[in-house]
Amino acid sequence: MTYAIQQYRFQYLNWLSKQQGKVTLPVVRFNMFAFGQIIRLAVSRFYLRNVNAGKMVMCRQKPSIMNEGSMSIGANTRIWSTIQRTRLAAFRNATLTIGENNYINGARIAAKSNITIGSHCHIAPDVVIMDSDFHDTASHDSEGASAPIVIGDKVWIATRAIILKGVTIGEGAVIAAGAVVTKDVAPYTVVGGVPAKFISNIQ
Repeated sequence: MTYAIQQYRFQYLNWLSKQQGKVTLPVVRFNMFAFGQIIRLAVSRFYLRNVNAGKMVMCRQKPSIMNEGSMSIGANTRIWSTIQRTRLAAFRNATLTIGENNYINGARIAAKSNITIGSHCHIAPDVVIMDSDFHDTASHDSEGASAPIVIGDKVWIATRAIILKGVTIGEGAVIAAGAVVTKDVAPYTVVGGVPAKFISNIQ
């Protein structure tokens, strides 16, 4: 991967050196920007090589990906790790589906059953989304219960919120910072607190 990137860079700079004043500064800047986007896309594809990723899915810094089941990410989604590393996990026989045009930065999402995230969602740093208890309360050696999580379109989940198993979050809902969501959230509402409770409607 690194060798291929260096070859593309060398070829572009070689072409640029032969233009002899034919290329204006704005054109150079545009081409360098385009070149940078191509490189970022190539690197993102490498990071997400074990994921069914749509067109123009971009990563900024390397995410942690564990895919033992089925994982897909829709077109134009941004997987950023600028504050802390985003961690995505689909355990054996589990499904993690992330829709289009989402922005995820520094979240931890772990599917043991099924997690579905819609489109145009914003998921902030330190958010935790888990569809399983992972350990039974009666016996720590036994697996805990799992239940699917469904997050609708245009949902905003603020920093350090926790989404637990079996929850459905309706379209356009806002989850306040630090909330622990244990029950379904109605569309276009704001919830917050521990456990999360209704705060207001979004008009």
